[in-house]
Amino acid sequence: MSTFTPQAAHGPLEPAEQAAQQDRAWFQAHPDATGYRRATVRGEHGPGLYFDGGRTHVTQAAPGLYLRVGQFCAFDDPDAVAVARTPQWRPWTAPGGSVPPEIAAADAMYRTPAAQAVLAVLEAEDTIRSEQEGSAS
Repeated sequence: MSTFTPQAAHGPLEPAEQAAQQDRAWFQAHPDATGYRRATVRGEHGPGLYFDGGRTHVTQAAPGLYLRVGQFCAFDDPDAVAVARTPQWRPWTAPGGSVPPEIAAADAMYRTPAAQAVLAVLEAEDTIRSEQEGSAS
């Protein structure tokens, strides 16, 4: 089991539930906070394009009620093909879903080794930050 893929009794959690679980835990640990930023869970906003290393701003509107704003572009957005051409955006769809062909083609054309290197740096920063927060508790 990966430490980055929470498991439920019935199997892996859906992305939206992974995000909600992270938010509940964070606000329980920080009861006076009204908001924070975290790494976006790919798929938490539904099918579409997600920015590698993207962040989601989470605001607690009321206990247990969270508003999430993240770096996301829906497949039907008029700018989706242009976004897919940007090396650090990746399409996501639930298992069994399909990425529109024009978006898949744009994504494949513009995925570069440099973009993968930037993603590795962002993931390392997230890991370090997570470890620091864990040791501070």
